[in-house]
Amino acid sequence: MTTPNRPIPAGLAALSEFRPAPAAPDTNDRAPVARAIAEAHGFIERNPMTPRKRRKPVDEPTYSFTARVSIASHDRFVEWCERERLSYREGFDRLVKLIDRA
Repeated sequence: MTTPNRPIPAGLAALSEFRPAPAAPDTNDRAPVARAIAEAHGFIERNPMTPRKRRKPVDEPTYSFTARVSIASHDRFVEWCERERLSYREGFDRLVKLIDRA
């Protein structure tokens, strides 16, 4: 059975002639210009980038520890760690050392 010759849509005789459209120009190029204009008019970045703090490497093996504590105890521990400029791990280590003194 033969098929009658039908017109080929879009003028393509074969798929080898089919090509993707060229890439659209990048529209994100205006962001630095917009930031500069906003800064010149006194606007500040709403979500400024904060540098990540590097953690000190630990020489000894560590263990992931999870505990359910009261909100008051949690808040007090976090405030103490911030005041002493300690990580939670360092703060916990200090408290464990106090066990022997008690």
